[in-house]
Amino acid sequence: MASFAARPVDHGALLASACILLLSAVAWWWQFEQATVMAAMGEMQMPPTDWLAPAGMFALLMWMVMMQAMMLPAVLPVFLLYRRCLQRDRQKLTKLLLFIVAYVLLWSLFALLMTLLQGVGEQLGWLDPMLLRLPPWLGALALLMAGLYQLSRAKAACLQHCQSPLGFLQRHVRPGLSGAWRLGMQHGLYCLGCCWALMLLLLVVGAMSLWGMALLALLVLAEKWLALGAGWLRFSGALLLLGAMLLGITALA
Repeated sequence: MASFAARPVDHGALLASACILLLSAVAWWWQFEQATVMAAMGEMQMPPTDWLAPAGMFALLMWMVMMQAMMLPAVLPVFLLYRRCLQRDRQKLTKLLLFIVAYVLLWSLFALLMTLLQGVGEQLGWLDPMLLRLPPWLGALALLMAGLYQLSRAKAACLQHCQSPLGFLQRHVRPGLSGAWRLGMQHGLYCLGCCWALMLLLLVVGAMSLWGMALLALLVLAEKWLALGAGWLRFSGALLLLGAMLLGITALA
């Protein structure tokens, strides 16, 4: 009779996962606190952000925290597999730290881009400083862009790398500390290639909307962790295009 030995628990992997998820949880808590403050202000009108005052830095911080809250859990499959590849490497801890810092840095740069979009949108009167939500006609354009990108070859190619951590590591792992940094950057770029258009949806539902953030974060995780296939991209793309059409009709009504 065959016997099956219990697989030993990898406490290091559990600890690493807990640390990443804890960082994400803290970011979510901070976003919840900010959304609660905004909700308590009701329908109060806010002036455009003063970008030369502390409010400007606070807006950048908000976007940075938002990106980490949503995207840190998505890096876990690649991070944990990379950790297993480094089991006998004396520089394992440093390499893992460089990998995650590079990933966080790349999404922080994207947060800077979103902050710039907020600034431009507020100055042109296209973005509500309170809710950070676009008017219907611009929201329809954002949905149109996201829907078309879901159907693109670029989206499919980037998503393939994200859904196959082993394949990604086989292609891109390089020796040395610089290799770890480069690996984090490369994974971050593929991740950004998957999700940048979806992130524009935050400006459609309102960036201060917790339910919008939560649904989008779940969508990102589902795309990366589940083998949904090309059918999902066609379905989600068509759904976004339908949303763009309906919102456009609302804007013209």
